[in-house]
Order: sequence, then structure tokens, then C-alpha cells
Amino acid sequence: TIMRKQAEALKVRFGSAIAQESQMNDIICIPGLRNRAPKEISMYNLANIINARMTEIITHIHHEIKNSGYERELIAGIVVTGGGSQLKHLQQLFEYLTGMDARVGYPNEHLADSKDHRVTSPMYATGVGLVIKGFEQKEREFPEYANQESDRRTNSGPRGVEKFFKKISNYLNEEHD
Repeated sequence: TIMRKQAEALKVRFGSAIAQESQMNDIICIPGLRNRAPKEISMYNLANIINARMTEIITHIHHEIKNSGYERELIAGIVVTGGGSQLKHLQQLFEYLTGMDARVGYPNEHLADSKDHRVTSPMYATGVGLVIKGFEQKEREFPEYANQESDRRTNSGPRGVEKFFKKISNYLNEEHD
């Protein structure tokens, strides 16, 4: 048994969604807990564990897509976001299990000039999308905000999203100091 934090670190650093893509003989050493001896696991076995869990998740996702009636409507396929979307070979596993095209969703198509990984990572794509939708909803419900001079409009759209994340980041950093 390993700690959840260690498991997440192993997944991010060494993980693969397809075991056959991992080296059978490469070994990972996991530090022992509370003066216990370290454990070793092969990258192949780690990938087998990850593959089993991802297969379960993808199967559930595909089931929900089929039940929704939108399976044939997803012309561009499945867009995978979140931290797990960065797992090696995940796109291939999605395509194999669902028979649909798949890609990793990055929020940078809406944040063209941002180089800040805190905003452009697939890990934050859903959150960035929700913030952008919130700004769009605000402009629809309160058109007076959309019609103000251009320097005020920088509070919506890509620059507004970046300003929003900067304020949140500053707030969280102050809370931890």
C-alpha cells in the first residue's frame, strides 16, 4: 500500500494508459512509509494498474455518451480535459475503447497570447471554459457591460480570464503565507 500522494506522483511521472507501451524491465522505487523498506514496481505493472482503472472510467464515459443520444453528434470526437488527460497514451486508449476520435483539450484556443501554464494546461481547461462562459453569460444578461469602451472590456474575454486567474492566484498565495 502506498499513499495517495505517492500514487498520483507515480501516475504523473511514470504512468501510461497502455501497458504494452511501457518498458517491462524498468523498475521504479517507491520510498517506504514510517521506516519501512522501499518498494519496487515495474513500469509495466504500474501501467497495467493504470490501464485497468482508465478502462473502467472510459467505459463509463462511453456508456453515458451512448445513453445521452449524442454519440453520432460528436463529429469532432471526445475532448479529454483535466489532470488525467496528460497521461501518456490516454488518447489512443480512448480511441481504441470507444471507436471515436479523441484529443486532449487545451484552453489556449481562447487564450491565444497567454504563456502561463496555470491557465493553458489541460488540467484547467474545464475551469477556464466555465469562467469564459460566465463572462459571456454576464454580457448576455447585462448588455451594458458589453457596450462599454474597449479598455473596460478587457475584463472579459481572454485577458479578463487571465486577470481573473491572477487575482485568484494572488489570493491563494496570500492565504498560504
